[in-house]
Amino acid sequence: MKHDDKNQSRPGEPAFFEWQAKPELLPSIPLDIDTAALTRMPLVRAIFTLALPASLSMLFLMIFNLVDIWWVGKLGSDYLAGVSAAAFILWALDAIGALISTGVTALVARSVGETNLQKGNQIARQGFWLSLAIGALFAVGGILFSAQTFRLIGLQGRVYDAAVDYMNWIIPGLPAIFLSYMIESVFRGSGDTRTPLKIMSMALLLNAALDPLLIFGWGFFPALEAGGAGLATVLAHVFVSILGWRLLAHRPISLHPMQSPLLSPSLMWRICRVGIPISLNGLMFSFSYMALTGMIVDFGPGALAALGLGHRIEGIPYLASMGFAVAAQTLIGQNLGAKKPDRAENSVWLTVLFVSAFLAVISLCFYLFAEPIFRFFTTDESVLQEGVRYLKTIAVFELFLGFEIVLEGAFSGSGNSLPAMLVVVPLTWARIPLGIFLSKNCGMGSAGIWWAISSTTAVKGILLAFWFRLGRWKNHAV
Repeated sequence: MKHDDKNQSRPGEPAFFEWQAKPELLPSIPLDIDTAALTRMPLVRAIFTLALPASLSMLFLMIFNLVDIWWVGKLGSDYLAGVSAAAFILWALDAIGALISTGVTALVARSVGETNLQKGNQIARQGFWLSLAIGALFAVGGILFSAQTFRLIGLQGRVYDAAVDYMNWIIPGLPAIFLSYMIESVFRGSGDTRTPLKIMSMALLLNAALDPLLIFGWGFFPALEAGGAGLATVLAHVFVSILGWRLLAHRPISLHPMQSPLLSPSLMWRICRVGIPISLNGLMFSFSYMALTGMIVDFGPGALAALGLGHRIEGIPYLASMGFAVAAQTLIGQNLGAKKPDRAENSVWLTVLFVSAFLAVISLCFYLFAEPIFRFFTTDESVLQEGVRYLKTIAVFELFLGFEIVLEGAFSGSGNSLPAMLVVVPLTWARIPLGIFLSKNCGMGSAGIWWAISSTTAVKGILLAFWFRLGRWKNHAV
């Protein structure tokens, strides 16, 4: 490969930039460990090998956030409201983190399928620097604008102070948070979802231990109140980053950020190109959810509480489906790298089948036991009435949630994530005019919004299935 003289490094010096290198031209190096075994083992075994630990990791992540909320709630309702109000900002930041982790998972999985160790290492290295750079960029923006954002949404007094205190620790920690997401994506792209589960379980215990120490100032620790929950979260992610980095040092796809070349803008762009559509999906969901919340307020606090609580109840099957989406993402990437497109497609449809069977049972439970499920969390009759209506409505279309989540993961694993964005974003925003039409023009009240949320989920799942069935993703270059 020919380079310009100005891009050449002198002997013994690291190449800091590689503007022309193309990772697909790097020599294929056999892996010392059979990380490509997923491309040969029975599909059912491969799916559950990946999906079960990934689902548990997602569940631990939800518990991670609930632990913060539980401890902060001991300070009082104002503090709890402030930290809860920061949730939509955290959703948006998680979507930004997905920009890197989605691309890294897809490209690492493809390199493992190709048994190209050098290419996988280079992807991990560029993901490292990209995570730190984007994390630093959004940290600066957050420091400048987060307080004004809370003012704009109407927070005041102690609620405002709690939200600001919490985010004042989260925002500077974004580089470590994004890096932890990226390191987990290297493991998953390599076909290992058990190690991230173990790391996450240890991080969960660390966060749970640090929360009361930093929130209440036990022992020699300072009493940071809501800010203590933010600092505990950041320290847990620092732990994930350091431990994950050390463990990767013993893997075929490892992370050596100081190896030459340090920076490859062309490869960084390829990572972002895969991740941008999925990241936009997450951002648009966050913003649309804010708009839906504003609409629900018109129907009273019972409806608003039902939406928040119902969203958390639905979170359990959602997170389980996300674990299967990780399996589909990894399997499709590795099998495409191994030149097995038919096996890649079969792995996705089989994953959809398993998730659909699971969600069918969940749907039946939601419909038949909606009242006792909600009554477990609240005895407020207005919340119960709205909550039962919410669960029964989403139960009708819950089956298609698996289609949406798994196929979105499959498209991103193939490196062709644009179709998912073109389907998901417009239909997510369609919930707003549809909700207005059904709730007000058709006189359905809050039930019209529940139907808008559920029916658009079904349409998204059906359209993604048709688009995936076309098979154009099989020939998509990454």
